[in-house]
Amino acid sequence: MKPLPTSQQLEDQRLKSSRIRLALAYAISMALSLCLVLAAGYWIHSALVKQSLKNELQQLAEKEAGVHLVDLQDWAAGTRTKADVQLGFRPHRTAFYYILSNDSQLVHGNETQPQLRPALLELLKTRELPQGRVIFKTLQPDNEPALRLALLRYPVISNGEYLGSVYAATDVGGSLSHLDHLLGTSLALALGFVLVASIGGWWMADRSLQPLRLALQHQRQFIADASHELRAPLTVMTTALALIHKEAVPQLSEFHQQTLADALDETRRLNRMAEELLLLARADAGGLQPRLEPLLLTPLIEQRLRLYHAQIKQKQLEVVQQLEQAKPIPADADLLNRLLTAALDNALQYTPAGEKLIIKLVSTDQGVVFSLCNTGICLAPADLQQAFKRFYRGDPARQRHHLGAGLGLAMIREIMLAHEGKVKLESHPDQGTCLICIFPHFS
Repeated sequence: MKPLPTSQQLEDQRLKSSRIRLALAYAISMALSLCLVLAAGYWIHSALVKQSLKNELQQLAEKEAGVHLVDLQDWAAGTRTKADVQLGFRPHRTAFYYILSNDSQLVHGNETQPQLRPALLELLKTRELPQGRVIFKTLQPDNEPALRLALLRYPVISNGEYLGSVYAATDVGGSLSHLDHLLGTSLALALGFVLVASIGGWWMADRSLQPLRLALQHQRQFIADASHELRAPLTVMTTALALIHKEAVPQLSEFHQQTLADALDETRRLNRMAEELLLLARADAGGLQPRLEPLLLTPLIEQRLRLYHAQIKQKQLEVVQQLEQAKPIPADADLLNRLLTAALDNALQYTPAGEKLIIKLVSTDQGVVFSLCNTGICLAPADLQQAFKRFYRGDPARQRHHLGAGLGLAMIREIMLAHEGKVKLESHPDQGTCLICIFPHFS
């Protein structure tokens, strides 16, 4: 069983978790915003490049369609044959074209790289290219590097008759490589901005949590100051009410006797709460330093039971003691008495009348194990996880008429941590709930 973290450690963990969530939220939002901007920029630039290519090829195809309309008409009429086909060669240009008849025969052309002709004509004759759209194709001529081409098909129609098509093409290796380079640069910028956003988010999350840290610090200081200032007057009030209750009861009516008893109970409850808050405040400030000395738990437990004998008898509880003569443990007597008091208070408050309390003390290899079990209320798993939190009163039975404020288990945890021990709660249906404290042996 791992030792429970201190309240300060739990607070630090929660703040760190909040800081991580805030930093992630900021970094993710910044990254998404940046990626959207970069993606939009890349898409717009890519669309502009492709539109520019389409306009260039469209103009070339329309021009050549007008110039060579007669050639297509002659081909359709049969007055022009393959022997009349002439191909131009312009190596200094990137754009070129081929004109194919309605039966996919080459009628005219103007090319920049003649070695592309066989592969390109084979592609064009399949008539797979859609009309008026730019299509990108990669061709691999024999013993030549691969080329990326933009192709556009422009149909030539005269008097409602389809005569053929002008296929305009241009080498777009440079343009597309520019887009690829732009994409790579955009991704690199995005990663860089994500890193910067993550660092900035971590810093901003820390700044945003500073007021919360100060508020928690002020809260702890207020609790410590308030409990310290309240302890003295509450002690005086408790002593005065106890003295009046002892000496003046015979002279008071039954109503006033009950009122005085209720006031004394409430004052004792407030006094106990102030003591518990002061102890927890000392634990938060790191001032809960136990004065360790060899102590036997058995006499302390028996003494506490004698002090609570009247309350145990009033609730008709059966107490089963299984106390071994365990070895002494290194402990602070005052803190240990507070622990036993808080444990018995908690057990008496939430054990129904007529039930059983089982108190065990046994020495194991892990340490000296003290357990206090009842056969009454069974806690839900959610309550077991939260039970050691301060002011937690998850059980419906924990109402205001009970003496206590949900600080007993929190105080027990702090005392066990100060002794480098371990504490846990176990609860099983039809069996009840057990508080288990494991004290270490002497080193």
